[in-house]
Amino acid sequence: MNLYFNKLTVQHCFELKKCVSFDILPYESPYHEVEDIENEELQCREEYVDSCVNYACKVWNSCNFSDKLTVIYEDKYNSSKKRENEFVEMCLDSFEGATFPFEWIDDEEIYYGTRYIWETNKIDIHKLFRKIIISDIGDDTELDCAVYIIDKETDNVFFLYDDRGIHVFSNDCMFIEKIKSNKNILF
Repeated sequence: MNLYFNKLTVQHCFELKKCVSFDILPYESPYHEVEDIENEELQCREEYVDSCVNYACKVWNSCNFSDKLTVIYEDKYNSSKKRENEFVEMCLDSFEGATFPFEWIDDEEIYYGTRYIWETNKIDIHKLFRKIIISDIGDDTELDCAVYIIDKETDNVFFLYDDRGIHVFSNDCMFIEKIKSNKNILF
């Protein structure tokens, strides 16, 4: 898969590949209930996070990716607050990395980002998925909607965008149908 293009990876995938999507706990709240939402701080429910991570791992395992992997982190606005790229590197066993600038357009406005790309053979999926999931619901990092895992042998793409869901992209219709029909990953 060409990784050097001027658009977000998710846009590129939706244009060129077929997709199967999975909602994660669509009817549950990630937060404990509060009586005064205006004045009380929301607290993330750990059991919700655990369920999201477990489900994401189940979908990941069903994809049966090889050990020839590419991991992408897109810093869409060049505003990496908490060294997200360094966190992703900590989740990789051994890797070779590269960094490339890119631009993308949203509502006719041009944004400039940085794409971090690593080649690896092993990922601490549990650790990475947990951080992506909590990124949007209480961690204040920028990993949500920003990390992609590509199987270099098949060009299939796994994209856990945040606690709400997962997209799996492929050019192989049989692979997409197999994932769709896998009863082990349905809630």
